[in-house]
Amino acid sequence: MTISPELEHKLGWALHGIARMDKTSRGLAFSRLPEWTYPQHSHAPIVAKMAERLSGVHIDIETAATQITVTYRSLRDSNPSTNWISGPSTIAVTTEGFEQSISHSNGDLRVWNFDVIEQEIEGEDSVAEFNLPETNSPRIVQIWLPQNCPIELISIEANDEWQSADTSHQPLWLHYGSSISHCEDADGPLGVWPVAAARELGLDVYNLALGGCANLEQFAARTIRDMPAKLISLKLGINVVNNASYTARTFGPAVHGFIDTIRDAHKTTPILVISPVSCPAHEDNPGPSETSLDGMVQGQPFSRHSWIGELTLRGIREILSELVAVRATTDPNIHYLDGLQLFNHEEALTMPDGIHPDAAGYRTIAANFVERVPREWLS
Repeated sequence: MTISPELEHKLGWALHGIARMDKTSRGLAFSRLPEWTYPQHSHAPIVAKMAERLSGVHIDIETAATQITVTYRSLRDSNPSTNWISGPSTIAVTTEGFEQSISHSNGDLRVWNFDVIEQEIEGEDSVAEFNLPETNSPRIVQIWLPQNCPIELISIEANDEWQSADTSHQPLWLHYGSSISHCEDADGPLGVWPVAAARELGLDVYNLALGGCANLEQFAARTIRDMPAKLISLKLGINVVNNASYTARTFGPAVHGFIDTIRDAHKTTPILVISPVSCPAHEDNPGPSETSLDGMVQGQPFSRHSWIGELTLRGIREILSELVAVRATTDPNIHYLDGLQLFNHEEALTMPDGIHPDAAGYRTIAANFVERVPREWLS
């Protein structure tokens, strides 16, 4: 079954976690940011690059099929100067306590030199063939797309009819964050910590985490503002330090403005502001971040100009805690969660590069979030 107008329509209802769907010569491509935002971040190609990596994106269908085949073409990235190449693309299927993941390394490959693409190597289509348990009646099946690369979805084939599933009973949780919420290095789309937490909590998740790009841009705030949500969480701070985007003088007003934009439409929706998890290199040292010869992230010494107000993670946590406390005097539906309750200094010792958790670390963050989010926000 190739992409047809009928299938395109069905996918439009079944797709969750995307804001943009583009028809290609053979199928469909997706983005987690809406089309109108693209002129506003065209000067920074990394934003679109990350938005088109489909963390948290899933296709919810209802079917009695026991065999489902997803054909797609992935687009992975590499950087020879650092001997880095993105991991395999992984598709996962979940239904009624069953889950299966299938990985491929045969898609197209972009070779980068910083922000310049030096070479594009054509690969092959990936075919993920899933065998599901027998069933006597249609059930909801979720197809989870790769979190670490864009794909061109070519076809979905099944051994029984399928239609878009009605999952409107699941409250929508909208999460904004950095690479630590994007989770490119998770063990597949089910290992993305907001996905793992949402599945445990019975939520539908829209993961607007953009690796390296959580800099409080207004196009992101307006995207959140324009979406329905039962819960909104904003994990703020690490990219602000990584990129030296703000100072102690400008960070707080930027956060206020970001939240004000969201509150234009979400007057009483619970907003959870989450400060950074542990990153030893930046606890007491500002950015911009650098990578040492051993592959570990490192911060910078403070400038001799102390009036600049360079930010560290400790400083970020203090600012966010105080900011939420001030807003809470007139907004009872805003809350603060210290990121160290999700991933603390001892747990950070397992980070392979000193800033990003490993696959097990993302699962730890998910478990800690599930333990701490108040259930009354979800009812």
